[in-house]
Amino acid sequence: MGEVVIAGYLRTPQSRSRPNDPPRDWFHKLRADELLAKLLPEVIKRTGLKPEEIDDFIVGSSIGVNEQWAYGDRTPIWLANLPETLAAKFVDQQCGSSMAALHIGFMEIAMDFSAEDRVWLPSSRESLRPLG
Repeated sequence: MGEVVIAGYLRTPQSRSRPNDPPRDWFHKLRADELLAKLLPEVIKRTGLKPEEIDDFIVGSSIGVNEQWAYGDRTPIWLANLPETLAAKFVDQQCGSSMAALHIGFMEIAMDFSAEDRVWLPSSRESLRPLG
């Protein structure tokens, strides 16, 4: 079994959706993919990796509709100006989608599913705005 290391972690503060009360809803103007795209360059910088070294990008979300439509979760990659060649996948799991993304990355590295894919970037995004 291969060794797996979590090299970095970054998240935004939580904010309740209050579009009618912007001072209490810090992120009301941002879609979830835009918010995720703002974090990606910073977490990559903190780990010391180069974007070209990332082999796979996994995004978990429990609501892959409307503004969170997955499109293989390419949108955060494009918005963050990451290489277009970066592979991406979307995990739809009700509760625990971020952990599911982390588990998939762990399993693929630990079980040596691919000798070339050694650096994974698991993430998640969620906005309850599509429901309300």
